[in-house]
Amino acid sequence: MTQYIRLLRRPKADGVGIFAITKKNRTNFYVFKEVPCDIGGRGFAVHRLGLADLYHVRIGTSSESTCECMGFLSRGRCKHIQGLAALIGHGMI
Repeated sequence: MTQYIRLLRRPKADGVGIFAITKKNRTNFYVFKEVPCDIGGRGFAVHRLGLADLYHVRIGTSSESTCECMGFLSRGRCKHIQGLAALIGHGMI
């Protein structure tokens, strides 16, 4: 299934950025901030706008990346990891 991620606001001095993920003609907006990750990789706090959900996402190698969302917990993969990894891979964050 195709999904698209767009970086809407690069992190500025406050470290906060905004991205959007579109999947099945539905777009969700997320605020994110890079946070320390003591176990390696890059850590992010990700909050979906309009909901109280806050996820901590770790981006490392594919076997090290984790997320606290239900998608990752049930399937072992999620749009948050895929999206952030794509932004990092393209040098956008």
